[in-house]
Amino acid sequence: MSLKNKLYVVATPIGNYEDITLRALRVLKEVDFVICEERKMGSKLLRHYEIKKELELLNEHNEEEQTPHILERLMMQGETAALISDAGAPLFADPGNNLVARCHQTGIQVVPLPGASSLMGALMGSGLPLDKFLYYGFLPANKDLRKQAMRKLPSEYDIVFLEAPYRLKQLLSAFKQNVGGKREAMIAYKLTMPQEKFFWGTIEELITMTSELPKGEFVFILQRTVKNFRRR
Repeated sequence: MSLKNKLYVVATPIGNYEDITLRALRVLKEVDFVICEERKMGSKLLRHYEIKKELELLNEHNEEEQTPHILERLMMQGETAALISDAGAPLFADPGNNLVARCHQTGIQVVPLPGASSLMGALMGSGLPLDKFLYYGFLPANKDLRKQAMRKLPSEYDIVFLEAPYRLKQLLSAFKQNVGGKREAMIAYKLTMPQEKFFWGTIEELITMTSELPKGEFVFILQRTVKNFRRR
């Protein structure tokens, strides 16, 4: 099958380099160029697998001008590309959604290659029922907007949040203030890495448990308060 005139959306490891599919490796080797957020991270990933490809940067700073340029390469030059994020499944709180939408609009085939995901990894290891959950992503950075958002969160769903590795303490403190310290939650810390660990408890307990925890990537899941769910 020809790869031409396609955009592959490729999931890459979130920490453990073994967590990449054979299909992803094949596509990364065969595409004309790779689209990444940061040259350092993109180069490091490809270098690990001994893949040499031209990199095009697409991030929050250049997305407006880069999207038409990449589309030009795909449409007019007949090239094909792989879109990757710094880690994990692309487009979850990452740039590139507009590029994918434009590809659909202009007839360029979009091919997702599933793989490692911090969101799914956290849910898989959580022990939660998984019959009702919401992916929230990042809360607003503004303190007042964050407070408003937290106080409007639905209670009947488990809710998955992302945050910068160095903001765990601030996140837990904000949740304690706005939803209450007795609310149950879970933290999935350094998924796929040797230091991987799951922390369960109330928000107050999590604050204590993680007080000396070194900075690291994590996923936070706020548990529902409505427990009388039905399994289908």
